[in-house]
Amino acid sequence: MKINKDDLPPPRELTLPARRHFDRIARRIYGEGRWASIDVELLAVFAEALALYVECKHAVESHGVLVQGRTERELVRNPALTPMSQTRADLIRLAKAIPLAVHKPSDELDALLDAYV
Repeated sequence: MKINKDDLPPPRELTLPARRHFDRIARRIYGEGRWASIDVELLAVFAEALALYVECKHAVESHGVLVQGRTERELVRNPALTPMSQTRADLIRLAKAIPLAVHKPSDELDALLDAYV
């Protein structure tokens, strides 16, 4: 089945922000010639997590790291920091599992492998 870069469908319905991330990343991966070798379901999960991360980051940028607590004088840690941090960790794990980038071995490893070949 031939797929063109303008029609890289997600495996299921995504929210608009997640779909924008999915489409942008899918076009890049397709352009690199790796579309058939990635886990598209994980890419959809990555796009959803990225949309959530951006939303949490925006909340922290808008309201700051510390926000008003129960009283006017009390400052507490912004509740959006926890899901932002957790989502960032998930994004890193998912990026490796998809994979989002082509792993390029270091020059040292190349030299070591060349020595054995």
